[in-house]
This record gives sequence, structure tokens and C-alpha cells, in this order.
Amino acid sequence: MVSLSIGEIIDAALGEENETHHLRKRLERKLPLLQQKLLLPKKEPGFALMAFITGYVRSVPSCLRLVTAVSKRFGFFDYAAPFLHLAEDSFLQPRGALPQDAGLDAVLNEAFLAHRLLEEVNDHHIKHLQHPLLPLDMTEANIIVHHLLGDEFATQLEELVQFTASGLLHREHVWEQARALGASQETLTPLIPAESLINSAWQIRLRLAS
Repeated sequence: MVSLSIGEIIDAALGEENETHHLRKRLERKLPLLQQKLLLPKKEPGFALMAFITGYVRSVPSCLRLVTAVSKRFGFFDYAAPFLHLAEDSFLQPRGALPQDAGLDAVLNEAFLAHRLLEEVNDHHIKHLQHPLLPLDMTEANIIVHHLLGDEFATQLEELVQFTASGLLHREHVWEQARALGASQETLTPLIPAESLINSAWQIRLRLAS
């Protein structure tokens, strides 16, 4: 299964990070800037950041399996499959916009691409069909990771997501077919917050503008 291969990539990156602490050291150097955007625990913020990142990257296979299961259950799999494959490819075949270094830094980039692509599809699904394809709200988690990556680089990845998804998302016949399939569909579970999948104790939230 593809999700198993992705899980192996994630496990290898986390194992390397446990030895080198490369990403943790980089983020701890950025703490003054991150604290302007994020609410972090006062005690061991670096540990909290790494706990959040671990949950975020580990949730990718679960999200892919969830979308697969939900779309098959309700007859949407043929429609959802191209998006799932794009999200999987962001891990298995990283794009040119990603840095060439290995480790958890690169895996976090790839996880962000996968989660943002699924979020983009979910947003369009709600817009056209008034219910989510993925019953999981990753919006806040994705914005947090945007700040961890830095605005300049994260914006490049956002543009890549938009470009990658646009060819499929804006084909009206796709939505006509999806609406036809959804006409007799049961009501899906409402969106649930990401921490229920990542970790209810990740302790990192967006800092609201005052």
C-alpha cells in the first residue's frame, strides 16, 4: 500500500531527526519570530513544536486512508482518486520546488503539500456540494506549518498546490458528475478539528490578531 511506503519515509525522517535534532535546532533559532505568530507553551516550546510536527507528518497516511474510505463508501472514489494520487506523489515524487536535503525538513514540506492539496479539494467540495469530502478540518494546522516553513517558502508551496490542483478542480463537468453522485448521498460527518487526529495535546495554536 502507498500509505505504508509513506509511513516508512516518515519513520526514517523522524529517526534521523531524533539523532541530529536538525529541525528542532533550526526552529528554536526562530522562536522569537514564531512567537509573534503562534501561541507556544512557555515550558519547552521546542519540544511542543516537534510533538506537533511529528503528529502532523504522521497524519498524512491516515488522511489519505480516510479520504479513500469515505469516497469509496459514498461512491466518490473515481472522482477523488486523482487528488489522492497527487497528494501521494508529493511524498513519493517530490517536486522541483522542494529542497534536495533529506530528513524531517523535507518530509514536513511534503506533508504540507499533501495536506494543503487535500484541504483545497475539501474546500471546493464544500463549495460545490455543501459537505466535506474529508471530515477533518486541517486549516489551523496547515497555517501553523506555513509559519514554521516561513512565508516565502510556504508561499511557493501554496502556489504549487494551486497550480497542481487547478486543472482538476475547475473542470465544471467534474462537479456536475460529483453533484449527480451526491444527490442521494447520506450526510457526512461534520468537519472535526485536526487535533483529534494529530494529538489533542499539541498545545500550539495560532495567535489571533489583536
